[in-house]
Amino acid sequence: MTPEYRTWLIEMFAPLGEISVRRVFGYNGLYLGDAMFGLVAAERIYLKTNEASRQAFEHEGSTALTYTTGDGERHVTSYWEIPGVLYDEPEKLVRWARLAHEVALNSSTAKRRQTRAIKQTRIGPPVRKQSKP
Repeated sequence: MTPEYRTWLIEMFAPLGEISVRRVFGYNGLYLGDAMFGLVAAERIYLKTNEASRQAFEHEGSTALTYTTGDGERHVTSYWEIPGVLYDEPEKLVRWARLAHEVALNSSTAKRRQTRAIKQTRIGPPVRKQSKP
């Protein structure tokens, strides 16, 4: 990814907050805080979806990001390409990205990360009740 394209992405999603772009899974992940709400592959932007939000992408004719494993198995991800019309409608794009961020925050990956963070902040061994004689 060129520095110019990275800057353009950050500016495009700036209304959401402080956006960062990090390498992940051989792609570039779009992050708001610790939540990855999008991926960039071959300069195509994909947003995180769930069952409900995926319908809007399908309605617009978008497709999911897919990849093939080393053994030739094809996998479909929960990231769907943003519809072309959103490039011309920045406010609408930000609304879709906000929804993708909400999906990311409620994903099983985010919940595992939150649980791990809570466990790491715990000081000392867990308190156990003493048995009565």
